[in-house]
Amino acid sequence: MKLQNLVQSFLFYLLFLGFGNIQSYAQKNKQGTYTIEATIFDKDTKDPLPFTNVLIKGTSIGTITNEEGKFELTLSKKYESSVVIVSFVGYKNNSISVKKLKDSSKKIFLKSVSTSLDEIVVTTKNKYKELIDQAISLIPENYAQQPVKLETYYRELTKIDDSYTKFSDAASTIYYTPYDANFDYLLSNTNYIQFNRLEQNINKVPFPEPKEFVADTRDQTRIIALRKSNNLQDFKIMEQSKKLKSIDTSNLKWLENNEIGGGPLRLTGADKVKRQEDFLDPKINSKYLFTLYGRSVYDNKPVYIISFKPKDSNNVAIRYTGEITIEEDSKAIIAYKYRLTKKAKKKLNQRFATQLKTPKIIEEKFKKIFLTRITSLKDYIVQVNFSNYKGKWYLKRIKSINHYNNTGDLFDAYNVTTESELIINTVNTKNTSPFSNEKVFRNNFSNALFNYPLPYEVEFWKNYSTLVATGIIGKALKDLEAKGSLESQFKSKN
Repeated sequence: MKLQNLVQSFLFYLLFLGFGNIQSYAQKNKQGTYTIEATIFDKDTKDPLPFTNVLIKGTSIGTITNEEGKFELTLSKKYESSVVIVSFVGYKNNSISVKKLKDSSKKIFLKSVSTSLDEIVVTTKNKYKELIDQAISLIPENYAQQPVKLETYYRELTKIDDSYTKFSDAASTIYYTPYDANFDYLLSNTNYIQFNRLEQNINKVPFPEPKEFVADTRDQTRIIALRKSNNLQDFKIMEQSKKLKSIDTSNLKWLENNEIGGGPLRLTGADKVKRQEDFLDPKINSKYLFTLYGRSVYDNKPVYIISFKPKDSNNVAIRYTGEITIEEDSKAIIAYKYRLTKKAKKKLNQRFATQLKTPKIIEEKFKKIFLTRITSLKDYIVQVNFSNYKGKWYLKRIKSINHYNNTGDLFDAYNVTTESELIINTVNTKNTSPFSNEKVFRNNFSNALFNYPLPYEVEFWKNYSTLVATGIIGKALKDLEAKGSLESQFKSKN
């Protein structure tokens, strides 16, 4: 395979892999707004370019194309004379005026750039580790040293075996503290793992998350708008309860009702640039082997793509393999992806067990006062992207795919996959005071976005830019709409 094709296929996998239904933070008041749309293609092959970055020049406002290379973006009229910058790793930037995109859907073409595997000129034997260490040492220069407010879109999906069963998404604002190396893992973890049993017969239990998914305790999030849909009971409970004919299935609905805890802020625990952990920790990364995967360009600037894996494959404490993309001139880390090694997967034993008080009918039939469920985290893949705004790099996107196994009394074992994604749509460097406590979504293990008591706001979501659902999202919506449209489900939820 030619290097250009290799880099392109890698970057489809690494940098902009996604659900394909990205939304952009828009004006709440539709008056004075309009929507632009286009499809991005490779100029030579005419193939669409999914997950391409789209940005209003001179701002942090933007979105990402879906799996078909399409985007839509709602803007206020003050950006009518602005320019849209389109960028993708391995391609030259293209720019087009907002006015040209305003009246009709357009095609935008990007020209691929030839790349090479030229060596990096450094002095030490472990030259690619030296590059990583340079990037770490330059974090104070390349990333924000003051708090910011991030306007974000967040969503999470739950899949049991082969069917999607739960969906939540939210518009939120995150108060995000500086990249100042002051992250306190012990304090943040202590706050995050609090599990509040609000009642003895608790009917919601969380999934165990990767241990590094602990947000900085200094950070905060506020939920602005929320939607949710639940197909769980119609799928698994009804199917397996056929074996328990004498039991009223309505009494079993809580049994498999696991939840994703922590809400949007939890995903920021994957920001290892801010935390300087694992492969981005100079005290640990000597145990990783760094090699050059390739060279390319992003935003018309050269970048290195460095792959990494444990030097000792038997050392399960060094448990990741992945890739890091670094801008050549500034040495800024602009993207990375990591996953568990095969050995780490086998040794991973992160689980959550709970005993749930049984309904009376189950207690009488099976002589069980409590039912036990054990949910074990088996694998996860995480990817993080950054975007440049006024000379500093800020979070742009975090995505996590986690795999679980669920076992316990009465029911067959089943597999669960959760997919969650956080998109940062705008960066606000002004008015960045922390939120008052009453506006904060409590970020801990047992607090699930799905249970947050915020009513569905029809008008807000009408004014929120949405791309056509494709790929995984399309499959999820088909599963979730088996009993009715998501719109009707949203309206019936509180």
